[in-house]
This record gives sequence, C-alpha cells and structure tokens, in this order.
Amino acid sequence: MKEPLFIPYITAGHPSKKTFLPILETLSENGANFIEVGVPHSDPLADGPVIQESSKKALENGANLTWIVKTCKTMSLKNIKPLILFSYLNPILQYGLNELLKDLPKPLFYGLIIPDLPLEEAEKYLPVFKKYKLNLILLAAPTTKKEKIKKIAKLSGGFIYLVSVAGVTGVRKQLSKELKTKIKELKSQTNKPVVVGFGISNLKQVKEVVSYGADGVVIGSALVKTLNRSSENGLKSAKMFLKSLKN
Repeated sequence: MKEPLFIPYITAGHPSKKTFLPILETLSENGANFIEVGVPHSDPLADGPVIQESSKKALENGANLTWIVKTCKTMSLKNIKPLILFSYLNPILQYGLNELLKDLPKPLFYGLIIPDLPLEEAEKYLPVFKKYKLNLILLAAPTTKKEKIKKIAKLSGGFIYLVSVAGVTGVRKQLSKELKTKIKELKSQTNKPVVVGFGISNLKQVKEVVSYGADGVVIGSALVKTLNRSSENGLKSAKMFLKSLKN
C-alpha cells in the first residue's frame, strides 16, 4: 500500500501574518504532501469554533484573499509543498474567478476547494480551471446520494475530499459509522485518491480512516489549535504534532 497523503490545514494570517511563511515551511519539512490554505472569512458556514476563531483573528490581522495571492507571488516559496486554496465562494466572486485562477502562482498552487459551491455550478466552472491548469477538488459527505457520488467521482480534479461527518469542522471523539461504506462506494467509482477530512485529530483516527481504504487525511482544527500558542512555541508544538501523526 502507498503511503497515505497527509494534508494539514491552516488559516492564512493566523496567528499572525508574519508566521504564514514559517508555518508553510514547517509543514513542508514535516511530512505534508499538500497544504490547505484557508482564506479567512467572516461567515465560515462549514467551520467549527476553532477555525472560526482563527478566521476572525486572521481578518483582524488584515489577511484576506488579495493578501494571500500577493504574498505567495512575492515570497520565496521554493521549498513549499503544493498548496490547495480553501475558500468560500463569496471572496472568490469578489476577487473574480478568472482573475484569481490566472493570478495564483503555478505550480505552487495545485487546486481549490470551495465548500459552498453547488455541484451544478462547479460543472460550469470546470473549463476555466482546466484553462489555468488548476484542480477543482469536490467534496462528498456521508449523506451524499449514490447518483451524486458518481458525478463527484467523475468531475473532481486531483482527488476527492470526503467529509468524515455531517456538520462543521472540529475535533471529534468518534467518526461517522457510514464512513467506511462511503469510502468503498467512492473507490468503486474512480481511481482518484479519496482523502478524508473534518474531525480527524489524532493518530487513532488517522489509522482508522486509512484502514477503511482512504488514500489520505486532512488535519485542520487540531493543528490550528496547536498554532494558537505563541509563534515559536506554536511552531514547535505543530512540528511535534505532525511528526507523531506522520510516523
């Protein structure tokens, strides 16, 4: 079996704008295959309290989509693993989808995840993603019906993001009982990797998800919580946390 993909999530501009690059470097050096970069948003519907709070703090710090793009274009990011932009639709529409996909530096950016983008709309946007050689990564959930699963499996770029539970992001003690069935269902429809996120926060859960056949995991709230500490201690703690999960 191939080694599972390991995808940490961060909120750009949290805990501060100046820690953005050091965090990307730390994650890249400690086992990340991709890094999800969350765009701070004032109304993050799919996010639990930890990421909501990080988003609020990042906005107060002056971080937004324009700042993320500008920073990634001007910083020296040679040793950074490929980035996946995680953004709600509203900031993207304000920036302009075509302009954003054109402006995101390649090959640094691998693709985008837009959690509130309906599947029907996603289908219309696929040609512009293809034009700028970026993946539109689609989400499926334990409640997603079979017909929709088929379509998601066909249209999703790069890999499929399977939400582990119904509801918002956040640390959870238990994962959905339907998760194993849903991974199997997705994998029967496609050869694309199936990556599981939302609620995965410890080694036991990582092992559980991988034993169900998942090709990778996203770690979000648990990492963001670790980074809440002072910048130096936060980075040290994040490094130790990542190493324990990766090992």
